Amino acid sequence: MASAGVFEAEIIATGDELIYGRVLDTNSHWLAQRLAELGVKLRRVTMVGDVREDIVDAVKGALGRRPTFLIVSGGLGPSEDDITVESLGEALGLGVTLDPEGVEKIRGVYLARGITEEAALERGFRMARVLEGSKPIPNPVGFASGMSVEWGPTTIFTLPGVPQELKAMFDTHIAPRLREASHRSFLGRTYEVYMVWKEFFPLYREMQRDFPEAYIKNAATPPVEGESREEFHLIKVDIVVSGETMGEAEENLERLVSEYRRRIQSTSGGWIKEVHPRKRN
Repeated sequence: MASAGVFEAEIIATGDELIYGRVLDTNSHWLAQRLAELGVKLRRVTMVGDVREDIVDAVKGALGRRPTFLIVSGGLGPSEDDITVESLGEALGLGVTLDPEGVEKIRGVYLARGITEEAALERGFRMARVLEGSKPIPNPVGFASGMSVEWGPTTIFTLPGVPQELKAMFDTHIAPRLREASHRSFLGRTYEVYMVWKEFFPLYREMQRDFPEAYIKNAATPPVEGESREEFHLIKVDIVVSGETMGEAEENLERLVSEYRRRIQSTSGGWIKEVHPRKRN
């Protein structure tokens, strides 16, 4: 899919729980969907454990590719293995400080709960760590502060790994910035194509050739041994298009699917229909 004029992003998901397969990385999946809706093309997702040098390497590698946005998720909690801020600081050569508003929020809640021990408060204040010169991102549903850092052509965002906190902070503070900056909207749908097997791939490649600006990807399963290639098969096809607005993206998708349908009917017949079609307003 052509990317000219499209803002690009990378995600770095941190956490041993991800590396060891104890937790599914649903955050990156959700972020990928939201970025597409906001017209930002996600180029890469990197997963690393709670190892400082690995996070530093991942950050430096991402910045070397010069994405418009870099989102780093996880590692903002109070535990000793929550080291995202320090690792990011090492990668950028920036010191670590505390977000004053985050500190006061944590102090107020802790004291209201009767938590007055200095050690407990200091541990809680770890959730207010940010880098010097960064802009803190408030957490509307939790304690951990995020931040944004301008680094050359890249804006870096940090978000906590707790899904409800990550989503709330992204939608409240980051999505409006991305929406204002981006001039494209992406729209993806999954379709079922029913047609003669031997005719599917020639037409599929023809559609890819004639619509180079779209992402068209099949999930075809070849016929089993002894099954005729002359028979009709059901094949899933993912299609992603873009437009300057979501309305234009809808029109582009409708145009592509209509042409795909017309060409299917010009073969031995068949159809294309959306899987789990969404209700239109």
